[in-house]
Amino acid sequence: LPVLPVTFVKASQRLSFFTIISTLGTPRDITLQELRIESLFPTDTVTTELMRTI
Repeated sequence: LPVLPVTFVKASQRLSFFTIISTLGTPRDITLQELRIESLFPTDTVTTELMRTI
């Protein structure tokens, strides 16, 4: 399962996540085969708390 760390920085605010891209379906289902879902998960307490306020 490929996992990619991602960091966003704006002014003094830093948000850290890891991202996972999931693929659904089987080779027989062309609609689901093309569908990708990207999920971001916070990697630290600061990011977690900020995401809870949104």
